[in-house]
Amino acid sequence: MEQDKKNSAQRSRALLYVGILLCILVVAMAIYTIASNYKNPSKAHNQTRIIENIDRYFESRRQDFTIFDVPRNLELNITDEVKIQMLPTPNFTKLDGDEFDGEFVEIKRVDEVINNDTNSTINNSKDLNSTLNLKANPSQKLAINSSENTNIKPKLTNKPKLAIIIDDISTFHQAKKIKSLNLNITPSIFPPNANYPNSARVAREFEFYMIHLPLEAMNYQAQEKNTLKVGDSSDKIESEISKIRSNFPKAIYINNHTGSKFTSDYDSLKKLFIAFKKHNMIFIDSYTTKDSKAKILSSEFGNKYLKRDVFIDNTKDEKAIINKLKEAIKIAQKSGFAIAIGHPYEQTFKALKSFKSELESQVDIMLLRDLYEIYN
Repeated sequence: MEQDKKNSAQRSRALLYVGILLCILVVAMAIYTIASNYKNPSKAHNQTRIIENIDRYFESRRQDFTIFDVPRNLELNITDEVKIQMLPTPNFTKLDGDEFDGEFVEIKRVDEVINNDTNSTINNSKDLNSTLNLKANPSQKLAINSSENTNIKPKLTNKPKLAIIIDDISTFHQAKKIKSLNLNITPSIFPPNANYPNSARVAREFEFYMIHLPLEAMNYQAQEKNTLKVGDSSDKIESEISKIRSNFPKAIYINNHTGSKFTSDYDSLKKLFIAFKKHNMIFIDSYTTKDSKAKILSSEFGNKYLKRDVFIDNTKDEKAIINKLKEAIKIAQKSGFAIAIGHPYEQTFKALKSFKSELESQVDIMLLRDLYEIYN
């Protein structure tokens, strides 16, 4: 009996010693791990990065919304219509246009992307279901609707979008300069007249272009010979647009050259919109006056309204132009996209070339057509 008690006591002491030894080993391992991480912070950083990557993966699976409140990374059953409507909130700044009327222009905000009088509808179909995955980016719509005529394919990223339009194009030299930039620049080409006899042929140098339509200004003496004026008859206006359609059979988008007087006159601009509708053209407002009626008429004719945000080269200085490009980037970052307009000046081409890397790192430079498609 005494022998059993003695053996039991010995076993208890052995178990106690083993427990103490295990505790000492655990403490030693903890101290070693802490010391190792202290000596090798990159290892600890890598472990942290692994955890962050896991968090980021699951974060990306959550519902993420675009400026239209349409889920970008949510798998949709593409059978219904998604209707979106935004309400405008005006914001004003001093004229940044090419007429220097001393007026004020409205800076487009994200909540003006769609006119509040018009519902924008995304019509989805079973055919799109196999090719359009909305979870990546709304710009994937480009791959279906509008990339067939583009040499430089739009990059589908989540970066803000910027369209850069170069107005007043009429010569092959200007076309060459634009193409040499190797950017998605949108040329806006003058209709042919005595001063621009080759402009229709110059347009063939581009797979996408716009028309730069001369309209009457408040204070601008050097107006073009074929400028449409306030009070022109419907027949005259329709005849001019008919000529443009004949000379530029691929043209869809058209913006105004000068035009503060014409675009602020509702009746005259309505005649122009009637001609646009007949010839399947869409007006993009160069926005040379805050009194432009283009937004009202775009709504009345069932079109989306887009206007420029910045004229980049009112001052013909490379540094000043780069500063304006930075301004356009900030607007795009705030609103989701922006439209900048420049002209075929040497300083403008130099600025775009020297600032190209910075532009591409911060925004997706899109053709105007592609920008319209994304936010349509």
